[in-house]
Amino acid sequence: MNLAVEDFQGQPCQDQLVQQVIAPGLCVACGACLGLCPHYLFMDGRVAAPDKCDLAEGRCLELCPVALEQDPAPRRAGLAADLGLEMEPPMGPVLAAWQGRAQAPALKGKAQYGGVVTELLSLALEEDLVSEAVLTTSGKKGAPQGVLAKTRDEVLAAAGSIYAGGGALGELNRALASEDQHALALVGLPCQVLAAAAMKTHPRYEAAKERLGLVIGLFCTMNLPARELRNLLSDEGVEGPVLKSDFPPPPAGIYQVWTEDGYHEVDIEKLRDIRFSGCGLCPDLTAEFTDLSVGACEGRPGLDTILVRSQAGADLVQRALEAGRLELEPADEESMEHLREAAANKRQRAAEAKQE
Repeated sequence: MNLAVEDFQGQPCQDQLVQQVIAPGLCVACGACLGLCPHYLFMDGRVAAPDKCDLAEGRCLELCPVALEQDPAPRRAGLAADLGLEMEPPMGPVLAAWQGRAQAPALKGKAQYGGVVTELLSLALEEDLVSEAVLTTSGKKGAPQGVLAKTRDEVLAAAGSIYAGGGALGELNRALASEDQHALALVGLPCQVLAAAAMKTHPRYEAAKERLGLVIGLFCTMNLPARELRNLLSDEGVEGPVLKSDFPPPPAGIYQVWTEDGYHEVDIEKLRDIRFSGCGLCPDLTAEFTDLSVGACEGRPGLDTILVRSQAGADLVQRALEAGRLELEPADEESMEHLREAAANKRQRAAEAKQE
């Protein structure tokens, strides 16, 4: 039997979230429901709801990106209008598109590609545009977790992409619940920045509206449960902490992993078998609800593609250029066309998954 969102209405919000998202295995471990109340826990890359909550309305459900994607109403269009973003499929708003890298030698070998996210975030902290940034870093047993960074060194310590759910928005919720009034930044995946957009426009989340400033998104093909990824890598003979990992652009078809023992490759189809099922509902490749989105530059290793989406994002890039922190050139049209095609394909796959 296929259930629609309206079939759950009238139940406590936690029951709706469990039945719509957690029980069917659609949770993507973004962390939007964490840190709001004590009824949710995050352990080894998974969200659980061990305690009963009878609230009729709750932000846990209202901020969940998977629940938002299941809603038949045009939630994305409404959020974009509230944020003043002009959504243009298939990649969302793009005021400017760049390709480039950070200039700092200290980023070589630590940043995922060109180090643009690390450099922009460091500059925003140094110039007091924000006072703290919510990032994702490796935790115990390699399971990711959210962290707060206040300095360039702390940002650099969290550099590099982690392709597993880390519940980082729980750290954002906890930071927003503090008595501090300073501005916060967030670096997140498309699911996380969708939830952040819901936070900033939520009528009962004034702290997010007032304090959540710069949002930088990361391009994302898929997100993986930490425990299952760890088990798969072990089965593939990959042992020890992962120092770096990557999905190279098509047609590579592999997942690359670097450990202290060396370099390893895993067939991407094996990763598809363990990915979060909820990822299949996500239509967003390039993290649309952001000030800036950053990902790999196809065919040019060591460079990032940067999509500027808001005036705040444009201003930050300009500051970085004037300070000599970035080396940029306009994105070439062939690369952008390939990115648009990939973004359109992800939208199509999501639409098909929702019908199923």
